[in-house]
Amino acid sequence: MDKPRVPHFEAANKVLRYIKASPTQGLFFPVNSSLQMKAFCDSDWVSCSNTRRSMTGYRIFLDNSLIYWKSKKQMIVSKSSAEAEYKVMASTCCEVVRLRTLLQDLQVSPQTALLYFDSKAALHIAANPAFHERTKHIDIDCHVV
Repeated sequence: MDKPRVPHFEAANKVLRYIKASPTQGLFFPVNSSLQMKAFCDSDWVSCSNTRRSMTGYRIFLDNSLIYWKSKKQMIVSKSSAEAEYKVMASTCCEVVRLRTLLQDLQVSPQTALLYFDSKAALHIAANPAFHERTKHIDIDCHVV
């Protein structure tokens, strides 16, 4: 959005053509909406048997409407399932921050964002800093989250 080019304009036109062609589809926000942002993330550790990389994915909702999702293979091989979970949590947090900034630029102020994940190992690492020596390789992702 800082330096738009022709591909950005073409993508915007494609979105507008899609919206025009499907007027009954859309996002519904009731008048009494709290605009609560919720993000759900998960990873499948070492899901690719050839490259040993993990699959990650996340979905972000504004109230009950899905506004963003992503699923991809991680760029690096994770040493543990906790590292794979922290990587997807860090990327989800960055995306939530980006979306909140975009919404604020559009004069929409969502409530605090909630992040949901299912990793017990990640919860234990976050709750107990004594695991620091065993988790140096995920230190940056831990601080992002």
